Amino acid sequence: MEKKKYSVRIADVDMNIISDEREDIVMRLVSLLDGEISSITSQSRNYSKIDAAILVALDHASNRLKAEKRVRNLEAQIALYDANLRRLREENIKLKTSMLGKVSETAEDIIAEEQIPLDTHEEKAPAPEAVPEEAHDIEELFEEPAEEPAEEPAKVDKLRQIESLLRGN
Repeated sequence: MEKKKYSVRIADVDMNIISDEREDIVMRLVSLLDGEISSITSQSRNYSKIDAAILVALDHASNRLKAEKRVRNLEAQIALYDANLRRLREENIKLKTSMLGKVSETAEDIIAEEQIPLDTHEEKAPAPEAVPEEAHDIEELFEEPAEEPAEEPAKVDKLRQIESLLRGN
């Protein structure tokens, strides 16, 4: 956007400013600034317009620093959520692969090869050799087989819990 010159009046001071913002935005900012300075000078006769302008500038600078801190905190929080989501996805994949007999592959290999989505209903079907003989489709893998060791139901419960978290339930 090209820069334009605007003639404005702030706190009874005429000035020309150059901005690449639209005129309506510039005029809103001028009006806001003028109103804040006028409010300070009308509330206390001890403040000159320059004093009021400095106070308004300090207030806006303080608000900017607080906003920047909030942005940094939110970015750190998002990074933490991303790391937790990645860890949960990897754990989910490891649990699935251990149930499907793909223990030799790492979670990263499976992600890179299959691009496994969050929604397990759209997931690629496992290779026939990877499916246990007693299981003919993916849903049977979630049923508790009678001959499985005692730790397998715990893995299935953990897998369901992780999938629920990934779906946002």
